[in-house]
Amino acid sequence: WYDKGGVILVKDPSDKDYFGDIVIPGEIITADGVTRNVISIGDRAFSGTSILSVTIKGKKDDYGNGTLYVGSRAFALCKSLSTVILGEGVSWIGDYAFYGCVNLTSVVVGDNVTGFGRQAFQNCSSLRSVVLGKRVNSIGRSSFVDCPELKDIYCYAENSPSQYGGRIFNHEQLQYLTLHVPEAYYSNYVFDVEDNYPWQFFGNKVKMTSVTLEKCATPKIAYAGGNVSFTCDTPGATFNSTVEYVENSFNNASSFTAPSHFRVRAVAVKDGYLPSEVAVQEFALEGIVDPTTGEYWKGDENRDGKVNDSDRLKVTNVIMDK
Repeated sequence: WYDKGGVILVKDPSDKDYFGDIVIPGEIITADGVTRNVISIGDRAFSGTSILSVTIKGKKDDYGNGTLYVGSRAFALCKSLSTVILGEGVSWIGDYAFYGCVNLTSVVVGDNVTGFGRQAFQNCSSLRSVVLGKRVNSIGRSSFVDCPELKDIYCYAENSPSQYGGRIFNHEQLQYLTLHVPEAYYSNYVFDVEDNYPWQFFGNKVKMTSVTLEKCATPKIAYAGGNVSFTCDTPGATFNSTVEYVENSFNNASSFTAPSHFRVRAVAVKDGYLPSEVAVQEFALEGIVDPTTGEYWKGDENRDGKVNDSDRLKVTNVIMDK
């Protein structure tokens, strides 16, 4: 973090890797006790790291506009990144910002983002759905080129965003894409006029009844008998989940091997919805088969009389749906 003229510039000056879920706040309190706004994520700040999801909140100004700029290649080539949420404090997405994030499946662009630069999401080969907020008015060339899994675009802007510098989709892909727009703005996307490319060429167009973006309910996490399950009050939601081990305890009993704790995080996602808040639940592998009764105790997931890495692997594979 760098103090830059009274503001904060997020930049990683080393080769340090980052893991897990990243949240960029709208403001931070520095070591000297001063509250400063986060207004920029530096070029290449998290490029090539192992983050799984990123939520960029930013902070709105006194007029309700976004103030945070996402720098060029800030998250490029983050090959484990699966979910991106650009909150209402974000104003602009730089060139190549998420280029080559091959595991990225969904993107939500907040209501105060006015546009993004060239090739912002190019070569995101797993990307399925994109939500564009109500103020997006321009999109740089090739922003969604080479995204073969892309199926649905949800656009809440009253007027169709313009493209600059060249086409933003693979032209031959348009006939297979579905454009979702509020019914009140539908006519602004379907007229065959020169400055309305590419919107009028989408193969399918769906009228949405709402002009505001709904959010998935926070999921609930449960664990029993080696199986982790997720539920959510939003019908049709699916779940992105991660697991990490928390080695904060050990076993002093001679009849046990060293126990482990694991923490599960889950986010509910659904096309056309904002992802949910992150749900977190912690569980423990804490037992073996009782030598007297033969009772199966929680923890020995493969029932070999031990609680070890094999049990961890089973739990992890269940969570990761393998």
